[in-house]
Amino acid sequence: MRKLLNLIIPFTLIAVAGCGGGKKETKAAGEGSLTIMCGAGIRAAMEPVCKAFEDETGSSVRVIYAGSGTLLGQLSTGTEADLFLPGDVQWVNTAREKELVGEQVVVAWFVPVIAVPKDNPANIETLKDLARDDVKVGLGKPDACAIGGVSRDVLAAAGLKGKVTPEFEALTVNQLADQVKLDALDAAIIWDATAVQYTDAIKSIQLEDPLFHAVPLALALVKDSKKHDLARSFMAFAAGETGAELFRKHNYRVPGNQLRIGCGGSMRPPVDELAKMFEEQTGCKTLRNYGGSGTVLLQIQESGDGDVYICHDPFAYTCEDKGLSANWYTMAVIEPTLAVQKGNPKNVQGLKDLLRKDVKVGLSHREYSMRGKIIWAIMEEHGMADAMRKRAIFEERTHTLVNQLKLGAVDVATLWDAPAKAMEEIEAIPIEKKYRIDAVTSATSNKTYDPQRVKVTVVRLTLADEPLLAAQFAKFCLSDTARHILKKHRFALPDEE
Repeated sequence: MRKLLNLIIPFTLIAVAGCGGGKKETKAAGEGSLTIMCGAGIRAAMEPVCKAFEDETGSSVRVIYAGSGTLLGQLSTGTEADLFLPGDVQWVNTAREKELVGEQVVVAWFVPVIAVPKDNPANIETLKDLARDDVKVGLGKPDACAIGGVSRDVLAAAGLKGKVTPEFEALTVNQLADQVKLDALDAAIIWDATAVQYTDAIKSIQLEDPLFHAVPLALALVKDSKKHDLARSFMAFAAGETGAELFRKHNYRVPGNQLRIGCGGSMRPPVDELAKMFEEQTGCKTLRNYGGSGTVLLQIQESGDGDVYICHDPFAYTCEDKGLSANWYTMAVIEPTLAVQKGNPKNVQGLKDLLRKDVKVGLSHREYSMRGKIIWAIMEEHGMADAMRKRAIFEERTHTLVNQLKLGAVDVATLWDAPAKAMEEIEAIPIEKKYRIDAVTSATSNKTYDPQRVKVTVVRLTLADEPLLAAQFAKFCLSDTARHILKKHRFALPDEE
């Protein structure tokens, strides 16, 4: 029977290593020296990055390696340092909440994998196998190291919360890799960059959607540092071309710095806010293109250019049909509403007022618009379609309807509820429940939808140049932060009744 090695490192014996090749780790800390608190799993890349910085600047760098939680504990109790680089940005966020760190840059990304011995004796194929009684599993301690918290989240997302009992809990990701290498464990969740360091003894099994579970490595400036200028120089160096080259050389993920987002115009306000926050958190730039969902998709198809596409039904399915969707997720739901000028000068109260001769009507286009298809389906079912066809109506797409309504060219228009509610110059009047219908077939596909729950989706495109950033932006669009922003902009959430 295999026995686990006792690899628990006492808190007071955290390793302190110098990155300067032959330079002694006890080199005195003067004006030209830095101290960095760094997650143990980043050591393979951090040492050459620090050496390159020393060679270029003549400064010295001292690095304290340990589990991210352990390092944060030390930082909180007054251990002197200039920079903090844990294995997950969440530890930086916690440090910021404690007012320990300030500005930050993302230098690379970690992706979790399942590590098994080279011959995979337990025949591990997926995360579900980790819940088997005959499998010895190693996990990081969530309060000690970054891989622990990420493993907890990955298992929960796979429906395995509380179903995987670890044989061994580690303080660092390296301890987990060592245990797998020694055949003391059948499997462990570790970082991809760590697994590569053990290719002679470890086999990596990819998660179902590995890039979705990636985490950024954020290098943060310690507020109490007395060497802010030098620390900022190191931040720029680590996040620059030389740093990126060295991180990539040691198998850490370093994507580009530009994400291309195509988005339906109705979703512009929350997406603008989400994109700006994503830029702040990751350091990447977002190039955003807005228009009708169908128009934007056509532009993506013709140019072959785009990483993320945000749309409403049915366009996520259109992407699937055309082989453009790597994955998609529902971030909000919308429904049609009546919209009038502020103050409702024509006293429009409901759908039947669209038939009044004194009301100028603007409708969403029945052939090109999902919203138009829904409105016309409602009128057909409730006997209003023939009378509406005999009227002089203005039938157009969203932005034109909004402009015509604001200018008074129409008295009432049909818009999506969320953007209509968020416009100061416009009032939204819900379509009465008695007129609701059970289903409608899309104007651009043969799929049937609930007209009261039209999905707003974020699509990761198969033609993405930056699949990691695309996956992470999609993940951000589903986060609690994004939910708060969507609600602020009057969008309903998919799990709300």
